[in-house]
Amino acid sequence: MIENHNVVSLEGKSFENAIMSDFGLEVKNSEKVIKGYSSQVYKASLGNNTVFIRINKDQNVFDVEQLGYKIFENQGIPVPKIIAYQQNPKSIGLPTMIMTSAVGTTLKESNISPEEKNAVYEKVGITLKKINEVKLEGYGPLRVEKGELIGKFSTWKEYYESQKEYDLRSLNYCVENNYVTLEEAEKIKNIYNEIRSIDFGKASLLHKDLHSVHFFLQGKDISGVIDLGALMAGDPRYDAAMSMVFQSPEQQEYFKSGYGDIADDQLVNKYMITIFIRKIYFRTRQEIKGNVDILLLPLKVSLEKI
Repeated sequence: MIENHNVVSLEGKSFENAIMSDFGLEVKNSEKVIKGYSSQVYKASLGNNTVFIRINKDQNVFDVEQLGYKIFENQGIPVPKIIAYQQNPKSIGLPTMIMTSAVGTTLKESNISPEEKNAVYEKVGITLKKINEVKLEGYGPLRVEKGELIGKFSTWKEYYESQKEYDLRSLNYCVENNYVTLEEAEKIKNIYNEIRSIDFGKASLLHKDLHSVHFFLQGKDISGVIDLGALMAGDPRYDAAMSMVFQSPEQQEYFKSGYGDIADDQLVNKYMITIFIRKIYFRTRQEIKGNVDILLLPLKVSLEKI
C-alpha cells in the first residue's frame, strides 16, 4: 500500500529485506530521509559505509542521472558512485538506485572561516563552468537517446514558451500580494520576452541547482557534487543565475571570478529576476519552511540594475 507522500511504504527491516532480495546487498540502520509523491530517499549503512537508496516513479530521471554522473566524472568533477540500479526490482517495484554518500562535509558543516567559505564560491564557479562546457543537442528537460543526453525541445524559445503560463501565474501572484509593483511587473514581462527571443547557439548541460547544500568540501576543496535530478540543456547564463540566487554579494564576486565573463553578463541578472519571482510564488504557495524575505531584497536590487 502506498501512503500519502510515500512512494513505497516499506520501513525498517522490511525495507532492508527488500534490498537484500532485489540487490543482494545487506543494508542496516535504514531511515527514510526524503519522502514525496514521486520520489523517496533512504539513508542506510552498507558495511562501514553510508549509502543512499533512491526510489523514483519516473525511470527517465535515473536514466538521465546515470549518464549525467558519467559526464561529470569525465569533466573531472567529483561525484558519488552508483553502486547498483534496477528499473523494476521485484520487491520494491519502482526504479531504484543505490549510491555512495558524497565525500566530505557540506559548506554549512565545514569548520573553515567565514572568509574561507566565501572564497569557496570561486571553486563553485570553476566547477559550474566545467559542467556548462558540455554541449548537448536540444533544449530543456533531458532524455537519453542512443546513449546521449538530448533536450526535449528544438529551440530555447520553444522551451521557454512552455514555461510561460507558470511564469505569468507567478508574476501575477507577486503583484496581487504586493511583492512587486505594476511598474516592476512590466519590466519583468519585458525580460520574459527578451529571454524567449535570444539565440545563444548550441545548448550547454545545466546542473540548475548548484547551491551550498549540493556540494561537499574536504578542507577548502570541492569533494562532491550531488543532486543531478534537475539536469537540463540550455543557456549557461541561466545556470549561473540559478547558482547565484542564494549567494551573498561577496560570494557572487568570488563565483564570477571562478566562472569567467559569462557570469557577469547582464542577462544573468535578468534570469535571476525571473527565478526570484518563481521562488517567491513556490515558497509561499507550497509553504516551504522559512519565508520569502531573503528573496525580496535581492529581487529589488536586481530590478534596480535594469
